[in-house]
Amino acid sequence: MTNATIGYIVWGAIGVVVLVPELVAIVGGRFAPFPGLARTATNLEARVPWLAMVFLAGLAILAVHILLYPWPD
Repeated sequence: MTNATIGYIVWGAIGVVVLVPELVAIVGGRFAPFPGLARTATNLEARVPWLAMVFLAGLAILAVHILLYPWPD
């Protein structure tokens, strides 16, 4: 297997691990006893605004690294 194939497998698995619980939290209603990322950020912003900024900045950095992989190389 090439490095690109392994990368697609790893990032695809991470995407599924993040996407499935997020969709369950959004659509699940009573079935999902946990909030999604957006609800978590909103609740955190209401309680501790500076921590919400750190949380959202971390998500933004993660998104940039995932979308622009293999940058920075």
